Amino acid sequence: MAALRNLAIGALRLTGCDNITAGLRKHGRDASRPLTTLGITWLTTLGIT
Repeated sequence: MAALRNLAIGALRLTGCDNITAGLRKHGRDASRPLTTLGITWLTTLGIT
């Protein structure tokens, strides 16, 4: 679990998030936000471009 949290914090830092706590809350509310931040969309995951 700590590794996943560290991954999320690192991704937020790389995208320029100023407030890590607010970013974690924002991304925790919607399952697609973390994937979008990492550049993964549902369509590419399904093989649809």
